[in-house]
Amino acid sequence: MEGPDGTDDGEGPRAASLVRVLAVDDESGFADAAASRLEARDDRTEVVAVEGAEAALDALSSASFDCVVSGYELAEADGVGLLETVRDRHGDVPFVLFTGSGSEAVASEAISAGVDEYVRRAEPADPYAQLASAVEGVVSQARGDRRLAAHLERTTDAFCQVDSEWRLTYLNERAARFLERDAETVLGERIWELFPEVVGTEAEAALREVAETGEASRLEHHVDRLGADLVVNAYPTAGGLALYFRDVTERRERERELREVSERLQLAVEGADLGVWDWNVRTDEVRFDDRWAAMLGHDTDEIDFDLSTWEDRVHPDDIGDAWDAIEAHFAGETDLYQCDFRMRTKSGDWKWIRDRGRVVERTDDGEPLRAVGIHIDVTEEKERQRDLERYRRIVDELPESVCIYDADGRIALANDHTGDVLEADPEALVGHESRLVDRIRAAGDGDRYDALVDGDRKSMTGTVEVDLPRQSGAIVDYGLTRLVIDGEFDGVVGISRDVTEERRRQRRLERTSARLEALFERSPDMVDIHDESGEIVDANRAMTEALSYDREELVGMDVWEVDAELEPEEGVRLWEDLEMDETVRLETTFARADGSTFPAEVHVRRIDVQGEDRFLASSRDISERRAYERRIERENERLDEFASIVSHDLRNPLNVLSGYLRLARETGTDSYFDRCERALDEMEGLIEDVLALARQGEAVGSFERVHLGELAARYGDDAFGSTDGEDPFGGDAGGGGAETAPIEVAVEADGEICADPGRVRQLFGNLFRNAAEHGGERVVVGDLSDGFYVADDGPGIDPDERDTVFESGYTTSETGTGFGLAIVQRIVEAHGWAVEVTAGERGGARFEFTGVDRPESSAEETEPPGAEETEPPADASGRSAEEAGSQD
Repeated sequence: MEGPDGTDDGEGPRAASLVRVLAVDDESGFADAAASRLEARDDRTEVVAVEGAEAALDALSSASFDCVVSGYELAEADGVGLLETVRDRHGDVPFVLFTGSGSEAVASEAISAGVDEYVRRAEPADPYAQLASAVEGVVSQARGDRRLAAHLERTTDAFCQVDSEWRLTYLNERAARFLERDAETVLGERIWELFPEVVGTEAEAALREVAETGEASRLEHHVDRLGADLVVNAYPTAGGLALYFRDVTERRERERELREVSERLQLAVEGADLGVWDWNVRTDEVRFDDRWAAMLGHDTDEIDFDLSTWEDRVHPDDIGDAWDAIEAHFAGETDLYQCDFRMRTKSGDWKWIRDRGRVVERTDDGEPLRAVGIHIDVTEEKERQRDLERYRRIVDELPESVCIYDADGRIALANDHTGDVLEADPEALVGHESRLVDRIRAAGDGDRYDALVDGDRKSMTGTVEVDLPRQSGAIVDYGLTRLVIDGEFDGVVGISRDVTEERRRQRRLERTSARLEALFERSPDMVDIHDESGEIVDANRAMTEALSYDREELVGMDVWEVDAELEPEEGVRLWEDLEMDETVRLETTFARADGSTFPAEVHVRRIDVQGEDRFLASSRDISERRAYERRIERENERLDEFASIVSHDLRNPLNVLSGYLRLARETGTDSYFDRCERALDEMEGLIEDVLALARQGEAVGSFERVHLGELAARYGDDAFGSTDGEDPFGGDAGGGGAETAPIEVAVEADGEICADPGRVRQLFGNLFRNAAEHGGERVVVGDLSDGFYVADDGPGIDPDERDTVFESGYTTSETGTGFGLAIVQRIVEAHGWAVEVTAGERGGARFEFTGVDRPESSAEETEPPGAEETEPPADASGRSAEEAGSQD
């Protein structure tokens, strides 16, 4: 096999004619394909396949080749560039350009650079046959010592040969210059004598191993005498070694410097907590480091190294500004790209990011190829800026002059109101002496301002007269406070206001402050502010007290945790539909901290707070209003019931009156008029009682001693008795002169009770008529231990219906109104009694009234439970309702 010097290594004629070819390309598999095809055509051809220009140069520096076959499209350089480098470093090594790019310009450029052959892959004939022919032709021309010597002299590496005794037999001009010796003077010297410092080192051992094993080796060694770092490629030859060596001192130094700079930069990046990005502008591939990803809550394996990874996470409102800044930098309008924008984190939150970058590589035409930059998390800075801006805006919007003065009383900062008062730009006032401080120093004993600066006092207030541009002798209230930051004096904060004209501005400020405080903190209504997601951001005292939460607990809760009827989706939809400053009213239910609830009326208004949507909710407990509405509904129902009672209870006395008037007209008997008068008195009493009930809300008047037996017997006579055997209602009473009744009223009660006699008589009348309407013939009124009962011998009441018989409108009679027993129930409730329906001894209905009070011997009259001490209204004749109601 032929060694690096081109001589036979001892394997015979075939080795002498072996052609070593280096095939170079970046296209996957092409170099291997070319090697396979060339070796298949001629077994004397040996092809080494490499990918890329750098690999080709390394191969050429490491071994000797008879020919180089290269494609045109390479990553580090194109084929012509590689040709030029090969010519510069390795002399006239035959070079064949085998390319798919068929441009005449490429061919011309290659020929100008000294290419030996130019073969196109797209030739109609077999391109590899043409390639083999080209290689054979250029190699045959390159054989010989002349071309080898020329190659060695032109190579960029220093080259020398040593024999088996380690004596120099050849060195090229570059090697002689490197040794700073004439080539002729060193030939024949042993390398150990030229470089005694190498003896005993790993470098000597490596060279001797190459000589012994016959295997090439690469080594690095620092030669102190030369002050250089050398890279040596050693190849065995027939008579010794061929040595290629290169001075890499500068490269090693640059690598060390680059490593140090890289380490310092890495420490700076880590210390500053910066995220780094590297953008290939042509392909939109972006490399993000771990800190860039971690800044947004990601690991690097969770994100794609693509421009969309950045673009999709930038806030929609900010992406336009970011691209404007990038395009301005790309166009060369700015030296540095910089933009602040919000980016979405993995958790869905937004962070403020400061993005800085620069184009580091451009095309010859100035088009950007590569840009690098950093991300800095400036969320806290933005929040501080926002706070500062808020405070600055608050200060500027204040109706007072606000300034910061230095130790000498000069203005260091002034708000807009100060500029208006002094008729000057606030920034132009900086550095000027303050009129207010001058007047304060002139007033009183001693320099109180200096005492404030020296720390002898923290603050002071007062009133002075100051000449202002618009008004001389203006009365100004002021307050000065010593400002200390980080333990050091930083100035004096002064707040002043013109209180001339009876301090009208002060009163306006106080009224404004009072209104604001009343509207929020001191408002009797519950007031809260929440954002578009429903989170409560502030609440007043009335709301915290009403809901039994601390302010710290309530702030941060969601609205639907307070509003028991509001669903989250419904709430968000409601707020989204609101226009700015539009208000919507709704009624809902609020839940307290203990789980109890109460009805509430809520007015929600959409407002703008520093560019952000907020919702101001003013709420009120409407429990009393709801109770009032229910009370009104009950009153209306009771009035309806009054009308039913009147129509029901007036029917019987009207029938009696009508019957006895007819009898009186027919017979002329005066006694019938007495019965008519009693019927009229009964109707008048009923009307007065109903009026009293409507005015007072009670169903009974004053309580009296009532003898049940006498009252029941007397009412039975009045309601069912007749005169001279005639039925006053137009029927036959049974003939004869004896008085008869539709039903028999048997009185077995002998006790007294405390009650309204008129209402009890009304109760008896309804029960007696109920018995008569349902076919009863006998009614019994008797005593109970704690009350009394009324029983009839009618058909009775089905047990399943006993719970509903007292409802208004309930009746089983074709002629009944359904209000009789309802009226009984009302009278019972008004007295505070209880009534129960059972079966009588004869199978009829038995009504038992319990909880009835018995009169004490000393008591004449008592008030009903809950009755107010008011006189009952009198009728037109001057009689009271009690008198009208107790008529028999």
